[in-house]
Amino acid sequence: MKKLSVTIFLALICSFGFAQNKLTDSLTHQLAIAKNDMNRVLIMAELSHKFRLTKLDSAMKYGQQALILAQQIKFLKGEASALCSLSSLYRETGELPKALDLAIKAMNIAEEHQYIDEIGVCNNRFGNIYFDLKEYPKARSYFQKAIEMHKKTNNQYLLLEVYINTGASYYYDNQLDSSKYYIELGRLIIIKRHYQGDLSILLRQFGRIQAKLGNNSLALDYFKQGVQAALQFNDHRNASFNYNEIAKIFGQINQPDSCIYYAMKGISEGQFGPYNNRILESATLLTDAYKAKNDFKQAYEYQALMIKTKESLFSAGNIQAMQSMIAGEEARRKEVETEKITNQNKLKQYGLLAGLGMLLLVAFFLYRNNRQKQKANIVLQEKNEEIQSTLSKLKSTQAQLIQSEKLASLGELTAGIAHEIQNPLNFVNNFSELSVDLVKDLKEEIEKPTQDKEYIGELFDDLSQNQEKINHHGKRASSIVKGMLEHSRASTGVKELTDINKLADEYLRLAYHGLRAKDNSFNADYELIVDENLPKIEVIPQDIGRVLLNLINNAFYAVNQRKLLSNDVSYTPSVSVSTEHVDNQIIMKVKDNGIGMSESVRAKVFQPFFTTKPTGQGTGLGLSLAYDIVTKGHGGTLEVESTEGSEPKW
Repeated sequence: MKKLSVTIFLALICSFGFAQNKLTDSLTHQLAIAKNDMNRVLIMAELSHKFRLTKLDSAMKYGQQALILAQQIKFLKGEASALCSLSSLYRETGELPKALDLAIKAMNIAEEHQYIDEIGVCNNRFGNIYFDLKEYPKARSYFQKAIEMHKKTNNQYLLLEVYINTGASYYYDNQLDSSKYYIELGRLIIIKRHYQGDLSILLRQFGRIQAKLGNNSLALDYFKQGVQAALQFNDHRNASFNYNEIAKIFGQINQPDSCIYYAMKGISEGQFGPYNNRILESATLLTDAYKAKNDFKQAYEYQALMIKTKESLFSAGNIQAMQSMIAGEEARRKEVETEKITNQNKLKQYGLLAGLGMLLLVAFFLYRNNRQKQKANIVLQEKNEEIQSTLSKLKSTQAQLIQSEKLASLGELTAGIAHEIQNPLNFVNNFSELSVDLVKDLKEEIEKPTQDKEYIGELFDDLSQNQEKINHHGKRASSIVKGMLEHSRASTGVKELTDINKLADEYLRLAYHGLRAKDNSFNADYELIVDENLPKIEVIPQDIGRVLLNLINNAFYAVNQRKLLSNDVSYTPSVSVSTEHVDNQIIMKVKDNGIGMSESVRAKVFQPFFTTKPTGQGTGLGLSLAYDIVTKGHGGTLEVESTEGSEPKW
């Protein structure tokens, strides 16, 4: 598993190739063609940041140019970005007071204008400086602030850098679990976003943790892969870092020659910057290694280099200058915070006084409004009494109109039933008369001396068939009467399992025959198209029957009106009722080829008391009642599709 981890990192290095060089080439090209000065500032600041690991002189050049141009065009965000880049560069060369000064200037601009990412970068720079001073808890406090800022903007690249720095600070405090946690966060970002430039740093951190755990072989693998990753991008800083880590391990296991070999590589890479921190580390390793070999001449030479480099980095003057800047900045921030609190307190006082004034003003208006409200309540109470009286009368009138509509519906149904019941009764009468004649013929044949048994059998067969037909049509008449009784009585409101196809068939015929009973000149084609797989559903049969009867009557009325108003002899009135089962819903449609509806009529068709029929022919409540039955009583929908002169569908 350990070897597998290193192999995965090696695969990552190979897949990244020379992407860093391509990126800097791309940025250089963008800078050459950029016409907007603000874009030029941002590109140069980015180039400065990218070159910090490979060519410090180029990085410094681009950083200075970005700062000068940003200040000339008064581009504050670009100025803050350039200052951050330069702060990082001066830290790499070991000029910590200068690095701190630039970071403070950048932070002042970023905080004043709330440049969130720049605030995060500045906090990271402060953390780096405290890290170099080995004040790791203080460094972490700034790293955490940086993480908070970069999470707000979801800047994964900047988060990666801070995660790795945080992990390194925990490593030096011997908190390996916390170190692993933040290094793993960095690894996930590198794999997901392919931020290959920081892979060398990540490998170094994993190697350090393994070395701390005593896994020197695995640690060396990580460091060597870290060297490869750095050299892929000409990253001299991190190549030096990883070479020094390898040298440390060989120094610890008492192999001074190997320690000297890798430390020399470390110092060689560090001098490209020069990266003075790395040179100091290499010189220290070489001093100790040559002492172990009793080569005191070489040890003394590198000890001198070590002391000289350390003095340039951490001299008393540098430390004092930094402490002075830190104290001055903290004092300035404290003064700003004090002023901020003072202003906030003043605002609170002003707000309190304004609130008190508003409260008195509101109290005055409330008192006045209360007096007016008392007077208005007396008038309102009188009006309410009048309204209640009027409403009571309206409800009474509405109940009468609804009952009238129901009675009108019942009358139409009764007429249809009367016509419908006449058919089975005619059959009963006709077959009864035929049966009487058959009985007479049977008696005559039986009384003959010589009987024709075959003929007698035929008479019996005919008589039996007649009785069956009389029974069938008698039951049909009985079911029609039963349906009439069910429709005539008030709805129980109890839902029953109902065959919708059968209900539609019954009311289609009853509606047609009801209209024929009122006007024997009326004729129309009608058709029932049913879905044979329609399941029974729970509905209130009487109510759904009223809905169907109302819709079908309106359809027949529409086709009859078109026939009366049209001179088209080829026109054939037609009404169809269909049922279908779609997506766990049952859909019933009533369609006609009548006069259709205009948009204004269609918008009001379900309103109570709205009708297009002549006075005396409609109450305007039929469709309103139908709509309430379907939507409120059964949780369904009732819709109409129609345009004037075309066929409506319900």
